Amino acid sequence: MSAACADTGDGGSPASVDVASESSPPADGDVFTEVGADEVPSVSGPDEAAPVVESIAPVAETGVPGIDSEDAFCRAWSEYAGSVQALSFAWAVQPDLAAATLEVAASDAVSAAVTTMSLELPAEIESNRAALTVDVPGPFLRRAERARQALVDAGATDDQIEQLGDAWIAAITAAGVDDEDLRVVVPDDVAEKLAVAAADFVDGVPSILEDPTLDTTEFDITPSLDHIFENCPDRGTLAGNDFVDDGS
Repeated sequence: MSAACADTGDGGSPASVDVASESSPPADGDVFTEVGADEVPSVSGPDEAAPVVESIAPVAETGVPGIDSEDAFCRAWSEYAGSVQALSFAWAVQPDLAAATLEVAASDAVSAAVTTMSLELPAEIESNRAALTVDVPGPFLRRAERARQALVDAGATDDQIEQLGDAWIAAITAAGVDDEDLRVVVPDDVAEKLAVAAADFVDGVPSILEDPTLDTTEFDITPSLDHIFENCPDRGTLAGNDFVDDGS
């Protein structure tokens, strides 16, 4: 926060200048000096600039904050972290098969988001690359790879798998990460293959809530979260860091 000094030469009201009066005798013990010789007058007046306060935009309360960001890294972070949040919630409130259906549909989008995060990683957090783009998302990406293979086994093409990923991003963009009735909307032929793949996936993979491999607390991504807090629209809330807007 900074304040500018008043400018008295802009044609506005003159600033007031306080100086010692020549008629005022010096106090006992003071060394008398000529007025204005060594003194620095205090300046104040109506033209003095007000303090500059930078405002930080509050985190959006609906949808997935940052998922439409113009910053490629921030957008990819929101797609990945928002997917993790939404899928974790789905496994908590929906039947296992329904949650598995969403996770299988999201598989391509999750993988693509982490790839983009790696490609667009800001130089400021390059030293945190392995933790943010490999160690922490690794277990989730392995689940995504399993889901994608289930889709391939069900007869889904690469285009259809990508279509499912797009439908997933569209769904969480519209509904947010805590919609109890979250669904993806795709054509019937794709939906049929998704159903087959989801049935296979749910039989062989535990719930997100019960998968011990998803515990990645040993890896430190604090530098990345600090950067995200300062530069991305979600301010780190998608990683579980609560941010309360104080109105500043």
